[in-house]
Amino acid sequence: MKKQTIFLVLLFVQAVLYAQPRFDSSVFKPAKPKTTDLVQLVYNAKDKDLEFSDAIHAACFLFEEFEWRQMNLSLQKNAAGLWTVTVPVKPTTAFIGVKFYQGDADHPDALDNNQDLGYAIALSDAKGKPVQGAYLGEAAFQAPMIAGGGIFAYYNNQPKSLPAEYLKGLADKEFALSGKRYLDYFQSLMNLQKLALGDGFPAYAKKLLIDGLKQKDLSDQVLNQFYTFASGRLQDQELTQLVEKRVNADFPNGATARFIAYSNTKGSSADKNEVIASYENFLKLFPVQQWRQRPNAQGFIYYAVYRGLGSAYFDSKQFDKFTKLYDDIDFRTGNELMRWNIMRAYMFKLVGKDSLYQVSEAILPKLIARKGDNSYQEDFDRQAQADSNVVKNLDDRLFTHISLLNDLKKYEEARKYFLLLSEDGKYNNAELNEINLQVLEGLGDDKQILPMLEMSLRYNAMTPRMFDKLKAIYLKGHAGDGSGYQAYLDGLKSDEEKAEMKAYVDHNWVDHPMPDFRLETADGLFITPDDWKGKIVVVDFWATWCRPCIMAFPGMQLLIDKYAQDKHVAVYMLGTMQTGDYKSKSVNYVRGEGFRFNLLHDAVNPKTNEQDLVFKQLVPLFGDSSIPRKIIVKDGRVRYCSGGYSGSPSKLMDELSLAIEILKNEK
Repeated sequence: MKKQTIFLVLLFVQAVLYAQPRFDSSVFKPAKPKTTDLVQLVYNAKDKDLEFSDAIHAACFLFEEFEWRQMNLSLQKNAAGLWTVTVPVKPTTAFIGVKFYQGDADHPDALDNNQDLGYAIALSDAKGKPVQGAYLGEAAFQAPMIAGGGIFAYYNNQPKSLPAEYLKGLADKEFALSGKRYLDYFQSLMNLQKLALGDGFPAYAKKLLIDGLKQKDLSDQVLNQFYTFASGRLQDQELTQLVEKRVNADFPNGATARFIAYSNTKGSSADKNEVIASYENFLKLFPVQQWRQRPNAQGFIYYAVYRGLGSAYFDSKQFDKFTKLYDDIDFRTGNELMRWNIMRAYMFKLVGKDSLYQVSEAILPKLIARKGDNSYQEDFDRQAQADSNVVKNLDDRLFTHISLLNDLKKYEEARKYFLLLSEDGKYNNAELNEINLQVLEGLGDDKQILPMLEMSLRYNAMTPRMFDKLKAIYLKGHAGDGSGYQAYLDGLKSDEEKAEMKAYVDHNWVDHPMPDFRLETADGLFITPDDWKGKIVVVDFWATWCRPCIMAFPGMQLLIDKYAQDKHVAVYMLGTMQTGDYKSKSVNYVRGEGFRFNLLHDAVNPKTNEQDLVFKQLVPLFGDSSIPRKIIVKDGRVRYCSGGYSGSPSKLMDELSLAIEILKNEK
């Protein structure tokens, strides 16, 4: 009997403990505050991390109208050594959480949040009745995922789970207190009940939604919450259909009906006809012009629909319908359609160039006409960023169209579109600059060639062919005397460009041991570190599958040609991370394209059987396994390291040349 009594007492104590919040309310005065009271924080920092602080602040989290609001307050130290401040509360303030800190609120020097247990308190109204949201706030403070918002920033670590019985008690009390308003905090209520009810939650939620659908005056916004919850969280098809029926009856043209119709489109179908029919039907039911009259946050739906429909039209060669879409779409959508379809078709030769030209020529003027529609505004914090993005994307679309026109020898049209490029876009792309050269040559406009080449050099965006042309013009104008050519080139580059290049090179200096190696050449010979003694050696790690690597080849050829007569400088192209018959593939590609490279093959790692033995030993230096990657080796040590490719052959040559010359001049 005695043992049974002790057991029951312990069980009672445990139940009481489970029913108690884990936060501390002693820092609040009065102990049971009302919204009509002067609510104060009274903080004793003794024996805490803030004991010796000379400036303590409070980050206050106030739960009002079922949402968190944050404010920061500065405390004052009183004669008793206690830190105090008044917390401004509203009639709707239901719950307050607070943490104390020194320094910056986002990155405090020291803080006290009661070791992640929290300081907090619930409030009552003037009559002593809990403010609506008090119990929900108590739960949401200790389990931030319930109501979300800024309360996540309160804790250093994820709070431990709360007992289901405790949470259920809070949920029941809140529903009794504010149940008539549960639609105002529907998502938070569902999150709380899911934690409280566990496996019993789906049945509870379904009943709540069915009862909710019986109400007469439900707003479209509430029905949207019901639909999202039934279809997404509960994944209950029967309940979802009930919500859809109510939506179509009450708000057939509303935002929820639009979202439901979008959700029912067949964009993922393998049948293009089914995809097209579903998207066309959506636009018939919910025209974009109708949405633009009263726009909301559903712009993403039209972006996705037009993107999917446009791609389906294009892939099925319905080019007239594809072009017709540009009568309705904004710049953002039109840009994406052109990028994904026109540029992709051009790069991978998916459509004949004559046909592609007809489509591109039809849509590009319409895209240009919409460049000022501010359709990118929501994607950026500042208008200037959005405008800059439009300029960049339009330059990219013009690049594709100009390339196509050049291939078709439509030089007059190509030149017209060149003039529409931004000032930077006219000269900062080496590939496009070479196309411009071809266009001017095709037009026989020799007077424009030299100014164009000089501007391209000022932007440091030159290709080998452009250098050849510039040198030929220079020699012709100087009776074949090339003695001043290098000085002429140097004079065209701005001091700003030179300073930027010097800063970039200085940023990439390293000092790392070069691994031992025995690497095979394209001719089947082998080189070792002994072959590099007394030389400055540039190594370019590349692979046949790496497009940026191959795009950088012209720049590496410029470098090789520049130092071809320098016995103290060597340049090697080291193929790595390749599969299959990589030796033949790399050699045949390089020689087939006419590049004059010293080729090396990375050795195979005997432990993994991967062709990356030397490269992987240098990954700790690189920080990642990306290529292209250039290193410069001197006296057995890697002294310079840079990755990626800027897109400019001349800039790549200048970068590596500057690094080489600095190493040559070392004492």
